Amino acid sequence: MSILLLILVVFFALLPVFLTYHHKVKHKKLLFFFVILTNFQPIAILVIPALINPNIFDGSLFNYLILTLVYYLIIFLAYWVMILGVSQRKGHLVKFYSSRNRLYKYIFIFAILFFGILVVHSDGIFLTNPRYGYQHYRGGFGAIWVLYILSISVLYYFVVLRKEINLKKVLFFILLFFFTGSKALILNVFISSFLVYVWLNKKISKTQIILVSFILVILMLKLFDQFGASQDFLTRASTYFDFMNQASKVFEDYDSGQLTHTNGEIFSSSFWSYIPRGIYPDKPYVYGPVTLVEMYYPGMAATGHTPSFGALTPEFVDFGWFAPFFAVVFNLTLLVKIFAVSVIVTNANIGRRWQIGSMLLVFAPGFGFHLPIIFTMLVAFVLVPGLFKRVDYEKN
Repeated sequence: MSILLLILVVFFALLPVFLTYHHKVKHKKLLFFFVILTNFQPIAILVIPALINPNIFDGSLFNYLILTLVYYLIIFLAYWVMILGVSQRKGHLVKFYSSRNRLYKYIFIFAILFFGILVVHSDGIFLTNPRYGYQHYRGGFGAIWVLYILSISVLYYFVVLRKEINLKKVLFFILLFFFTGSKALILNVFISSFLVYVWLNKKISKTQIILVSFILVILMLKLFDQFGASQDFLTRASTYFDFMNQASKVFEDYDSGQLTHTNGEIFSSSFWSYIPRGIYPDKPYVYGPVTLVEMYYPGMAATGHTPSFGALTPEFVDFGWFAPFFAVVFNLTLLVKIFAVSVIVTNANIGRRWQIGSMLLVFAPGFGFHLPIIFTMLVAFVLVPGLFKRVDYEKN
């Protein structure tokens, strides 16, 4: 029964793909690949543990599969409503926005400045070992790290809008993001670049695919600290699927009647993320999803290295069986991203700021990474659009 439910979860996760058949969707390949690539990781971390242990969902985690199924159904409905809700631009496709002169140079200078601060603060570690810098030298300088990511992300976006994207520039941005020390950001550059190529209907040669794939593997292994590691790759990689074991603790407590729901405490405390620790040093270490970690591993939150309980688990502790609803409706980041995708794939007839911001959110790798969604929206829909001077269109 659990295997059947897992298959249904995978089906529902990919259900927005069927919206590519809707007449409003003009960039069908873009929507198709966006859904596939967005859901590949969350599906993998469900399916792979089930392949290793086919009985993993037979116990208390069966409830987790039910929650996940409902969660993806609600996400599909969100896609459907937003695609239906936008009005289309008739007879025209959105072209590219022309940026002000010298904008490239200014943003690149800011990026170098922010990275330079990180290098000096870490005594050169961010330059020689970005992963170690990411793990141990962000304390007190997290805002600078975020600003570096934001700068190179916006710079990438301007390259895309000018139709100047090519293999050399993709590799250049991979290098810039490599120095952030984040594996997720390196992967995001590859995904974003692929989506851009799909959107522009540009072909990728087999040689380019092989080269980029090889570089991706090497950089991911480097950031994974695999070279010279004492443990083999499979042993260390298995930790990425450990969240199922963590989630099982919560659902076992639920089955035994020992789980105490927090009634929105985890959600409400997440607003601490809007306050930088550099401004308010007494900011608590335990807030948002970390509250759940503190419940099961007291004192670990202050170390900065916390295990993951997986998506929906914090919401389940907070809201019980209403978790899927709250995980979507109160997840502004998710809803804004779905809105942005809907605007792009339908060529929506919408204001200039919304068009620019939507393209930023979909195509710019790492945009908004570790930045609260309110600030992300401010940059996407207010600040960056102010850097453009006109809008062009081209006929079908």
